[in-house]
Amino acid sequence: MIWHNQFQIRVFRALTISVLFFMLIFDTPHAQEKEMAALAPMGALGEFTEMEKQIIFNSLQESLSTHYALASQKSFDAALTQAFEELEYDECTEDQCFALIQQILQADNLFLFNMTREGNFTQLSLTRVDLDSQRLVRTDDCENCGIGQLNTKVEGLVLKIIEEDKISHARKKITAEVDTQTEKSPSEDNTWHYVAVSVTLVSALMSYNASNSYNDLSAKNSTLATQYANSSSSEKAAYKSEYDSNASQINRTKAVCRLGIY
Repeated sequence: MIWHNQFQIRVFRALTISVLFFMLIFDTPHAQEKEMAALAPMGALGEFTEMEKQIIFNSLQESLSTHYALASQKSFDAALTQAFEELEYDECTEDQCFALIQQILQADNLFLFNMTREGNFTQLSLTRVDLDSQRLVRTDDCENCGIGQLNTKVEGLVLKIIEEDKISHARKKITAEVDTQTEKSPSEDNTWHYVAVSVTLVSALMSYNASNSYNDLSAKNSTLATQYANSSSSEKAAYKSEYDSNASQINRTKAVCRLGIY
């Protein structure tokens, strides 16, 4: 009984190690496939303590880094400074500035987070800006919420963005497949065109051969008619049989020429 229990423990350990090993293997390429993202400094309007803002912002960073390869705040600050230096005053619009920051950081997504508080009411807003400067905004609010509840809502906003991305990617994939099928249509039409042309050429060639056969048989029967007229009664039967056979082939050849088939 003791030996049996030890064997079960060893098997369980081996299975656990194997599962962890494969999780590490498959988790590595998954991490490499994460899209680059940047997070701008948080905006806060209303009465928030510095500790409250820092805790919520830390939770947002953690949640985003689960789904994206998130650039550090130090990198973002450096990119922001570089953008201000490169853009002229009249060029420094919000969209152009964001686009340049994304280019500097090579980030596919830029996130903007704002909190607004009035009395006991708090609103959270998370905006995602993509490479085309398209904005996706998701908000949530609550009344008399503590830091724990706000952290949960922040994570919910991130998940809303992720779900929206999945839907968007699925739509793009469907659109791409439809476009691919549409692009294939002309070539398919050409294929049928080539088949039709080939059939026409074959039919024409067969009709041409039938015409030549018709002419040859007609010439032979003309000769046979002359030979039949000048032959003896014993030879007439042979000439007539060949003449009738040729006449039958001539009738069949006429049909071929008219219908274009052989």
